[in-house]
Amino acid sequence: MGSWRIILSCLIVLVLSGCAISIDEPNAPADKESEQAETEQDMRQDEQQAEEEAKPSSNVLTQIFEHFFEPSEEDLRQIDDDNAKQLHYLALGDSLTDGVGDEYGQDGYVGRLADSMLAWTSISEVDVDNRGKRGRRSDQLLKLIKKGHYDEELQQAQLISLTMGGNDVMKVVKQDLFNLKRDAFDKELLTYEDRYGKIIANIRAKNPTVPLLLIGFYNPFSIVTNEANEFDTIITEWNNVIKKIASKDSNACYVSVEDLFDSNQELVYHTDFFHPNAKGYDKMTERILEAMEQCKLEQKINKEIGFEE
Repeated sequence: MGSWRIILSCLIVLVLSGCAISIDEPNAPADKESEQAETEQDMRQDEQQAEEEAKPSSNVLTQIFEHFFEPSEEDLRQIDDDNAKQLHYLALGDSLTDGVGDEYGQDGYVGRLADSMLAWTSISEVDVDNRGKRGRRSDQLLKLIKKGHYDEELQQAQLISLTMGGNDVMKVVKQDLFNLKRDAFDKELLTYEDRYGKIIANIRAKNPTVPLLLIGFYNPFSIVTNEANEFDTIITEWNNVIKKIASKDSNACYVSVEDLFDSNQELVYHTDFFHPNAKGYDKMTERILEAMEQCKLEQKINKEIGFEE
């Protein structure tokens, strides 16, 4: 019995030693103003502490979001590559389209333009169908189109370029080389305008929306003399016909190249002194790309191939 009292006493001491016992005493009256100031200070400290605690958390969340959800430059390039489309490019025309004079064999402006468009994020491949032929005139091309010679190509094309007119002018020159008269060029210009308009109309009948690059031509005789002559005026008037027809088509873009070959100071002519050389085609391609940008042809081509950014 005595041993139980000792054990019980020890347990009571242990319990009491683990308890915090406080005796309330009456508080002195507090100063209301000092109490309010302390409260406001405590609140400011709490707010500052909350802001400091939130900063690292925000940074960490931002880093996590950027790491897992924001695409990298490589990802964006991959997205563009996946969305890029093939472009069907049909080139119609004469020796300029055929690339005559290009000593590097890069298909004149046609090959250079195709290579340049490969830099666009929207295009994965350019399928070029070059139907340019040396010596071709507008009456010959119109006849081929009317016969349906290019029906399938026109329907599939997502970009068409055309050079036409130089050989029509040369036909007049050859007819009376030693007795050239302005009236002969003016008369031929009327029929040329009619044929060129019908070429575009027949293209539109097969493909109403395809973007068109209507490229002018130049005076090859300007290399003989640096002086302005009546032949310069004739070439300008013929180019104005192309320009006028292009202005009536919302998906057509006129490209002027007349001034690029008004002399050979920059060595832009082939050794035949009639066609461009590689450097001449380089300059021609640069001018075409400038015109395409002004005409917003890249956006129109993207729409044609179904590319969505």
